[in-house]
Amino acid sequence: MKRIGTLSRRAAALLLAVCMVLLLSACNKGGETSPKAEPDNRKPAGVSADTDLILPYSREEGVNPFSATSLMNEAIMPLLYDGLYTIDASYEPTMSLVESVVENGTTVMLTVDSNRRFSDGSAITADDIAYSFRKAKDSVYYSSMLDTISEAIAEGTTTISFKLTKPNKFIAANLTFPVVKEGTADTSESVPVGSGRYVYSDSAAGGVLKKSDQYKSEKFKADEIFLSNIPDKETLFNSLNIESVNAAVDDIADGELDRITASTTQAPLNNLVYIGIRENGALADASVRQAINAILERKTMVSSCMSGYAERSDLPLNPRWFALEGVKTQSMEVGKAKELLASSLAEQPLKIVTVKGNSFKEQMAKELARELKNAGVLCEVEADEPAVYRSAVRSGLYDLYIGEYRLTNDMDISGVLGDKQLESSWASVLSGASTIETFVKAFYAQMPFVTIGFRTGVLAYSRNMENEVEPLAGNPYAGVWNWELT
Repeated sequence: MKRIGTLSRRAAALLLAVCMVLLLSACNKGGETSPKAEPDNRKPAGVSADTDLILPYSREEGVNPFSATSLMNEAIMPLLYDGLYTIDASYEPTMSLVESVVENGTTVMLTVDSNRRFSDGSAITADDIAYSFRKAKDSVYYSSMLDTISEAIAEGTTTISFKLTKPNKFIAANLTFPVVKEGTADTSESVPVGSGRYVYSDSAAGGVLKKSDQYKSEKFKADEIFLSNIPDKETLFNSLNIESVNAAVDDIADGELDRITASTTQAPLNNLVYIGIRENGALADASVRQAINAILERKTMVSSCMSGYAERSDLPLNPRWFALEGVKTQSMEVGKAKELLASSLAEQPLKIVTVKGNSFKEQMAKELARELKNAGVLCEVEADEPAVYRSAVRSGLYDLYIGEYRLTNDMDISGVLGDKQLESSWASVLSGASTIETFVKAFYAQMPFVTIGFRTGVLAYSRNMENEVEPLAGNPYAGVWNWELT
């Protein structure tokens, strides 16, 4: 019985194989089938074959610039929405939606460029700008830039005035907030109407940026850019490494640099990194603080402690800033500084406080301790959890601490000076009554903190990018319309 059962199963298998051959023959009758095309594994499903560039974003977060909070989505906003001004690599403002300006003390009056239009063809009015200003002032991302502007008033169809809380001859650099059509940005789900080079639309696999009709006469290398929906930072850099996206930006705020196999360049942030000083004991003497400034090995701080993602500076103002041209730095002679520190702080060990878990800042604290030790000063480094660190700084439970402060585009340093005379000196610079050189001299005389430099982020992009990539502050994908992959 077992033998008969085995033969029956073999006969059934043979019959099934014959049937499959006959079925395939019937399917091929009338000609051979064309070979199946190999899928492009670099492009997500739903991306057309002629779409070269793919950028990351969060579809769930949306493209309303006033409610977006992730760096991924903030990075694409300048492609969709123009501001009144743009800034270049030296933070110098250039008119974008504006054709003229009149400044009078604490009032700045702008006239809209009549040649500019929203993507739907409608004119940009003063009411649109006032609406956008209110949205930006209430937003997380743009509010700090507009902190010294109390209101925006439409003075007519094409004229708008901004009321400042203090005179500021550099305020134009802060008027880069997105201008959108009135009433189109009322909810986080809104897709506002802007005047940027691209217009956003949803797709099955993410989103698409298509060239705006307002730029028909301008030649783009990338008329269409696909936006790939990325859930988190870890997925972001994995996607870049396998080239399912072509670029990604990270501010490295946590001090952890991801493993990146793509090409990279620094992305400007305007983040001042400094050594905060509690002016007590020997540190109450300005000359001792000046001596710490003199011995600081900024090159090591930047190259070793921050993996090169900073620009060293002994000025509290960004070294790229156009207004710094010709301004000279000051410093004590290093040998004299070491002698002064050894004699002044020999009996006063210093406590250096930093943030635990941020490798950049932990390494900077250790390097500072090493440099002070070489000058004859003993130090204790304390790395605290972020909340404990902030409390220690507020309460003065430190001698020195590693700090970071993000300056706005106008380089308003007043929020971190902590000294009334210096704040007054800086206010005189903003009003035009004094010079930056005068402020710098006053800063060195007082030395309320020691500048390490200005930290940067990273823009990583595909190795087969044909042209040079040059990110700007607040606009890491600057010039993306001319990016081309080989």
